[in-house]
Amino acid sequence: MILKKELIKLAVEATDSEEALRTVAQGFVDNGYAKDTYPQAIVERERVFATGLPAPAFDIAIPHCDSEHVIKPGIGIATLKDSVAFQMMGDPETILHPKVLFMLALTEPHGQLEMLQKLIGVIQDAELLEKIGACKDVDALYELMAPVLG
Repeated sequence: MILKKELIKLAVEATDSEEALRTVAQGFVDNGYAKDTYPQAIVERERVFATGLPAPAFDIAIPHCDSEHVIKPGIGIATLKDSVAFQMMGDPETILHPKVLFMLALTEPHGQLEMLQKLIGVIQDAELLEKIGACKDVDALYELMAPVLG
């Protein structure tokens, strides 16, 4: 199971995208999934290759970085208390306001492509996104997403 309950955070408070990324990424470090370099690597990669995506229910982001910063694979999901500005993937001039972050810590490059394909399915499912956004309990969000992400 690559989705990790200990990497799920609800109602994350952040004033901007960098704070949101660092807060969520620090959970990967604290739980032994990533090296101390992971939060900075996530922030730096986001500056160069934006990960915000528009979706039918609300915007999302899929932050990730190179596997050299990862100790063991895991995926986390974070809902934001208030959305913050992210640049859109492939169009950094467009600003989006994600409500949910799907943060990836993967050790295999081909694993990122597979996981991104699964996440595209999630992004296109407005009903599922609404359920994710409405979750008030880590266990409920884990139970909802574990069958989808594996």
